[in-house]
Amino acid sequence: MDSHRALLAVASGLLVGLAAGGCGEGEPAPKKVDVSAQVAALKGDNDAKAAALSELAAGGPNAAGAVKEIIPLLKSDDPVVRRLAAYALGQIGVPAKEAVPGLTAMLQDPDGNAVTAAINALRAIDPSKAPAENIPNVTQ
Repeated sequence: MDSHRALLAVASGLLVGLAAGGCGEGEPAPKKVDVSAQVAALKGDNDAKAAALSELAAGGPNAAGAVKEIIPLLKSDDPVVRRLAAYALGQIGVPAKEAVPGLTAMLQDPDGNAVTAAINALRAIDPSKAPAENIPNVTQ
């Protein structure tokens, strides 16, 4: 299972990088997702949570109904889950505005990739709440 976790960590890093680049005009529209099924999967193990968060992120604003269930995952013990939760909220965008306090708290996360994901999500949800620059001296 360690190789699976490593793959998830790499994938979440790539997703964070994509979020940093923003959405371009040539990108596909948000996917239709079964929000209730993905919310149910958020109650599973960390691998199930990661898969559900990735699916919800792909849904973008179509996954807005999952915001309340995603927010607690910003405090997960698993850094991959925290990063993917922030990424999913950023992909949902403005409808995830209630996540701003949790994302702001996440700026103090010891995982540098989680901080980057939080910054990118804040920029997507409410740019006025995002730090003007990336936070220096974040450990990776």
